Parts: sequence; C-alpha cells; structure tokens
Amino acid sequence: MKTDYDVLLDATQDDCPVPTIKTKQVLDGMPPGAVLKVITSKEGTIRNIRTFVKNNHYELVRETKSAERFNFYIKKL
Repeated sequence: MKTDYDVLLDATQDDCPVPTIKTKQVLDGMPPGAVLKVITSKEGTIRNIRTFVKNNHYELVRETKSAERFNFYIKKL
C-alpha cells in the first residue's frame, strides 16, 4: 500500500530526540492537510513520534517498518 506525502524528512542518521525535534520544525512550516513522511532508523524514536503526534494537532496516517527503517506519515490538521 502506497501512502502519498508532501514532504520527506530523512532522519536515519539522527539519534533521539533529534528526529522528533526535526519533525516538529518541518510540520510547523507546513500548511494544514499536508502529510509529512519521516524516515528514522532508531527504535527509540517510535514512542517519541507517537507521543508527539498524540499530544499535538496532528494525525498519524500510517506507520510502517522495514528491515532497518521506520516510516511515519503524519498529517497536519
């Protein structure tokens, strides 16, 4: 299943909590309704991203995992 997105954030080289901080910065600059795809390789980021989305005005559209990567599709509401 393919999920469309408007902006891509590759945070695979970043350690926690940097991917979450970058996610917020990118989402702040996006218009409502836009979708951000975040790619990370750190398992600790999973909980951080989920908590960030849950506690803010965003929707986690989809979350996937491949061999070494975690993908989050976040919609700005």
